[in-house]
Amino acid sequence: MSKFEENTKEQLLEKAVDLFYEKGYAGASVRDIVKAVKVSNSILYHYFKDKNELLFVIIERTGRELIESLRKIEKRYSDPVEALSRMILTQVSIVKEKKKETKIFLEEQYQLNENYKKKILKQHREIYNIYKRQLEKLEKQGKLRNVNKTVANFAIHAMMNWSYRWYKDKGPLSIEDVAKQICDIFFFGILKKD
Repeated sequence: MSKFEENTKEQLLEKAVDLFYEKGYAGASVRDIVKAVKVSNSILYHYFKDKNELLFVIIERTGRELIESLRKIEKRYSDPVEALSRMILTQVSIVKEKKKETKIFLEEQYQLNENYKKKILKQHREIYNIYKRQLEKLEKQGKLRNVNKTVANFAIHAMMNWSYRWYKDKGPLSIEDVAKQICDIFFFGILKKD
């Protein structure tokens, strides 16, 4: 793919992110996207089979980047408390860095066709498994209270994932403060008292 073609494809993705964020997937049309990029419908269909594939690419890319970041942390930190803390900071920071993509990733997945949903579900399982491995390490070290690891895993994701709805860039807390607060709340609830 030439640099021009790659730029056009990225512009289509960027405008789709903007429009899906503002209007939702259902509210944004192919016509809106191509009009914003100033290309024809046929150009969009050259790069993407349809609007659903465009949505899939945005969601899949967001998930893939998160998984890559979490795997790096998992490899770097052997202490599960440190690893979880770094993972939480990383995942919450995405809310600030990629607010639009985060909203689309969390809210528009149900719009995907069944084939794409299965692929994204696989990504979600990998994200949960990365966290699960850290919880299992805590359990092996005798640091985990008698809590269900699945519930703990979903609880941490609920705290992190929904922060994109209320976090304000110019609010009283930095994204690092938010991540630290989430860590404190989470660890206070699952770790044995020393």
